[in-house]
Amino acid sequence: MSIGVHNIGQGCVTCLDHDEHYILTFPNGYGRQVNVLIVIFIFNALSILTVPWIELGGECSINCSKTGYNASIVFHTKPFYGGKKHRITADIFSPNDKKPFCSIEGEWNGVMYAKYSTGENAVFIDTKKMPTIKKKVRKLEDQDDFESRCLWKDVTYNLK
Repeated sequence: MSIGVHNIGQGCVTCLDHDEHYILTFPNGYGRQVNVLIVIFIFNALSILTVPWIELGGECSINCSKTGYNASIVFHTKPFYGGKKHRITADIFSPNDKKPFCSIEGEWNGVMYAKYSTGENAVFIDTKKMPTIKKKVRKLEDQDDFESRCLWKDVTYNLK
């Protein structure tokens, strides 16, 4: 049993310090249940235990029109048998290059490793060691009608 959310459209992230705008697409989201079969010999019965979990899957891209840098990202879903959860691979390209100068692999909610075209390997990021930073968001009255917090304010209010 599972449920999938297929994200459509794109987002824009602005880095104010560098005056850069990044257009990105989003991975799909899945709520899964892993079925584990356990044979209980005492009762000669078969019991099914389920453990729900969330995963991301699919291809995404990040593009900066100012610099020309772009990235192609793949969120790998866990195979039915074996394999790992939360895997990610990515290639980062310089402007007008067809070959990546950096490839990333690891877990999107853990440690990701970078392999550069120079042959150097390094930890790219360890998400578990990152500090939590509070978002900076404009006041609702300063937002456009279709910005997320403004658009969903009534839903958010009622959920609270």
